[in-house]
Formats: sequence, structure tokens, C-alpha cells
Amino acid sequence: MIDIETLPGSEVNEPAYRVILSRYPQVHLFERVASPQDWDVLYAVESLTNPRLRDAVGDIRLVAPEDRVYGDGASWIMAAFTHPPVDGRGGRFNRDFGIYYCAAEEAVAIAESSFHRARFLRESRIDKTTLEMRVIRAQLGPATLHDVRHLVGDAIYDPDHYGAAQQLGYALRDARSFGVHYQSVRAQGECYGVLRARALSDAIHWRYLRYHYNQGTIIDVQALDGSGRK
Repeated sequence: MIDIETLPGSEVNEPAYRVILSRYPQVHLFERVASPQDWDVLYAVESLTNPRLRDAVGDIRLVAPEDRVYGDGASWIMAAFTHPPVDGRGGRFNRDFGIYYCAAEEAVAIAESSFHRARFLRESRIDKTTLEMRVIRAQLGPATLHDVRHLVGDAIYDPDHYGAAQQLGYALRDARSFGVHYQSVRAQGECYGVLRARALSDAIHWRYLRYHYNQGTIIDVQALDGSGRK
């Protein structure tokens, strides 16, 4: 087990990219809250007429009041924390709590999401399909994250088994860390696992992508905005 007290800090203040399924719409409830004190009242009122609100917004109790964010783009951020993993495997650093996974470069975020989407489809025994994806760009920082980039080769970087990394994630969460800065194992580049929503701001829809999946692999990523970027 890694002693988090020995980890260096990484000062981060830059845009970060995250790729999600485009079928997840923006909820807009967080954008409509003028202050954290208004949240409970608005949620209670909306819930009376919208029984599906809990599914869309997620469990707000999973985010400490001091870490919640509101205003433009807040729903893109909050969704990662109010919807913990449900597949039993979890993410690299989390199992039953939410983390906002993102990357310093869009190409790395695409590589990461392509791997996880392909694995899900393989395990679902789907042979061929296309997926509409959405790229979210948000400002990460200024914040200090725990830096594990120098630990490549450690068990936390196992490409398939997340047990050691999840132990570290729980330790960081309990220590109220803002997150972890690590090397991607799916591409050449760096990733972030953000543990507290208030480290993020100014989230916007960046563009749409279409993933083409065939026989276990994402074989092509198509930009749907005409930019030609991949």
C-alpha cells in the first residue's frame, strides 16, 4: 500500500478533457441553483413533479456540501460524483464512489474511453455497433493533486486489475485529496482522477464523436463536427 504522505504534489491549472456517451443529457438543475443553500429546496420541489429526477441528477448526498458546484456547466461535473460505478469493477481508483476521470489531452481521453467502451461491448457480447460520444472540456484547477506519475510499474498501473489503485483511491478520498495525477496506461499521456468537484469549473460541450466498434475493438473514431480532429 502506498503511503500517501510520501507522494509529491502536482500543481494543476489547465483545461482537461473527458469523453462520455452522448445519451447522457445535461440535467440543468445545477445550472439553475443560485447558491448551495437553494439546492435542497429546488430539488424537493422538482422531485414532486419529476419522479425520474433522482436517476438523472444522481445522489447528491455523495458530494459534501462544500464541494458541490453550481452554475454554467455544473451538471457535466457533478454527474461524475453523484453516479458511482454500478458494474462491480469500478474505475481505476474508485469502486463505490464517483471520480471525474479526464485527461490533459483530448486524444488521451479518447483512448481511455475507447478502451472502456470496447470492453463493455465485448462483455455484453455485442459484435458490431456505433456509439455517439460527447467530449467535455473543463477547467481543472488551480488545485494540488497527489502525483503518482513516477510510480509507473507499481501495481496501481496494472492494466486490468484495479485492486491496488482502488486502495490508494480510498486513502486519498479519506484524506480529502483533490485527486490523483497519473500516467495513462491506454496511450502516451497523462490523466487525472479528480476527487472533489470544486477543483473543476467552466465545463462545456466540446464536440461530438462517433465510435465505430467491431469484434471487440473501437476500429475508428469519427469527428461529427467537421473538424477532422481525432
